[in-house]
Amino acid sequence: MTTATSYGAVHSAVLKEGKKIQIGSYDGLRSRNSVGLSRRHVNLFSVSIPRPNPLIRAVSTPVKPETETKRSKVEIIKEHSNFIRYPLNEELLTDAPNINESATQIIKFHGSYQQYNRDERGARSYSFMLRTKNPCGKVPNKLYLTMDDLADQFGIGTLRLTTRQTFQLHGVLKKNLKTVMSSIVHSMGSTLGACGDLNRNVLAPAAPFARKDYQFAQQTADNIAALLTPQSGFYYDMWVDGEKIMSAEPPEVVKARDDNSHGTNFPDSPEPIYGTQFLPRKFKIAVTVPTDNSVDLLTNDVGVVVVTDADGEPQGFNLYVGGGMGRTHRLETTFPRLAEPLGYVPKEDILYAVKAIVVTQRENGRRDDRKYSRMKYLISSWGIEKFRSVVEQYYGKKFEPSRELPEWEFKSYLGWHEQGDGGLFCGLHVDSGRIGGKMKATLREIIEKYNLDVRLTPNQNIILCGIRKAWKRPITTALAQAGLLQPKYVDPLNVTAMACPALPLCPLAITEAERGMPDILKRIRAVFEKVGLKYNESVVIRATVCPNGCARPYMAELGFVGDGPNSYQLWLGGTPNQTSLARTFMNKVKIHDLEKVLEPLFYNWKRKRQSKESFGDFTNRVGFETLQEWVEKWDGVVATRSTYNLRLFTDKDTYEKMDELAKLQNKTAHQLAMEVIRNYASAQQNGKGE
Repeated sequence: MTTATSYGAVHSAVLKEGKKIQIGSYDGLRSRNSVGLSRRHVNLFSVSIPRPNPLIRAVSTPVKPETETKRSKVEIIKEHSNFIRYPLNEELLTDAPNINESATQIIKFHGSYQQYNRDERGARSYSFMLRTKNPCGKVPNKLYLTMDDLADQFGIGTLRLTTRQTFQLHGVLKKNLKTVMSSIVHSMGSTLGACGDLNRNVLAPAAPFARKDYQFAQQTADNIAALLTPQSGFYYDMWVDGEKIMSAEPPEVVKARDDNSHGTNFPDSPEPIYGTQFLPRKFKIAVTVPTDNSVDLLTNDVGVVVVTDADGEPQGFNLYVGGGMGRTHRLETTFPRLAEPLGYVPKEDILYAVKAIVVTQRENGRRDDRKYSRMKYLISSWGIEKFRSVVEQYYGKKFEPSRELPEWEFKSYLGWHEQGDGGLFCGLHVDSGRIGGKMKATLREIIEKYNLDVRLTPNQNIILCGIRKAWKRPITTALAQAGLLQPKYVDPLNVTAMACPALPLCPLAITEAERGMPDILKRIRAVFEKVGLKYNESVVIRATVCPNGCARPYMAELGFVGDGPNSYQLWLGGTPNQTSLARTFMNKVKIHDLEKVLEPLFYNWKRKRQSKESFGDFTNRVGFETLQEWVEKWDGVVATRSTYNLRLFTDKDTYEKMDELAKLQNKTAHQLAMEVIRNYASAQQNGKGE
């Protein structure tokens, strides 16, 4: 077992004003039992440091002794960065609107991506996207109001809720980065580690229930996030001049981080867990309770599930490892993967077990080719038994067998719910997570007036917390007037749909996702009506513009993955509770041909499914060969006596008149009728007052 206890081919120096530090080239570490410190050829380079820093030793991730390993360009950038500072610290001082390639890699660790508007022609107009880090999706009142202000003052006037319970703020200019970052930090927020090769935001159920299991899951998520937060101070040096604005950490977190009894740490390093090289790639963790799969548990590198006794008292955790969504088009050696069971640990050991998993990936994950650097590829290569064995060496114990759990369910937490402490919470659906316009103004007014904290969900929605029962009616009225409707008034297709931001700002976007999703959903609703599916029936639809899979399309019953301009791969076979992986059904489906593919699929699902069989389960049972045959031989829907929805239209004449009006607005009769009903309901609510 490799241990992080001695340094090879590195220099350390006291960094002083105006001085330069010389750091040796990467040579890895030697194990505790190595004789002497090998020193091969060393290339020295200089890094200008603008301000004093404490003693810093450049420590590199261990490699096998006497082994030269090819490394990716990003690994070299990290090594030369002086713990994620250089060259970003210098690039931020230039007058250019953008930063160089190395700095774009480094700023990710600070929670930001450089972007430009791809809708505009001519010279690139650079800006930056900032992503916050909110374990469990928790957003204090002050932080929400600050983010709302920053979006107007320095962004594009909207806030984006992500699939990992965070905010994204788009359109920030380089000259405003420090102002925006420091405002977030001083408002109880952070962007540290929201991007980059380290642990990302830790997910947990957003519902603010006063139940022991939910609260324990959320506390565990907070502790894991704290355990894996970088310690070397680069973030605070860069954005708040070295001022550390942090709440006191629980003693169990500090103890677990400092523990090196099984060779997990880099002694005397500013980064005891990460070292200079951090992790090979991003690392994602989710914590939840049995049955609640609101967090897409199996898509994470590590899934943590609270296990309780018969009285609901938490006893320990089941662990799952090896999930991940990203892949590369036309490269079959890359793939999405579901996490698999690792074992059970008692509750007092969870931080040590998670740390052992992280260190196993740190030591053994590939650093030569970033396409294969996620932990899922390590586990696929080794197999779960070998992986478990290595993790146990760092953990210092054997994992117990996983405890049996009930079936998983997707829980959206939309609408009004009792918290269990006398208060209420209200979950609100936000299409593709984009908060803007009247919705944004109304949310701010309510959150500010009633001094509410909020939670962000992994499904791009928002929860208002701690609402007194007397406030329910006025809040409901205000929300309805802004288009934030109760779940019964939201199209079921929209409730579970997700899309990534895509064009115009994402540099990886191949086609549309967020901007295209409303039209896709409207057209699918029209197909539902055409083939006779009921309004309350739905499928999980997710869209991303590239194979990275930010909106987790590979778990959808119907997934859209951009593979060209106005073109998508279609993925089928995910399930409503997010426990099955979808598979590629068709490539290069042009957006204008969508109905040609979906009509025969939904038509046959309507007529040939088993009782309560979901669309995803149906496609898996029937098989893709049969599905393909239906699409190829499709001649259109067989005419029926009526195509109007009897739930809304009692006679054909009313339907035809509504349909005529709807076509003028590029809508279906059903959609227009629902809008009329919603507006009427909102007016009635408003008329009742408080």
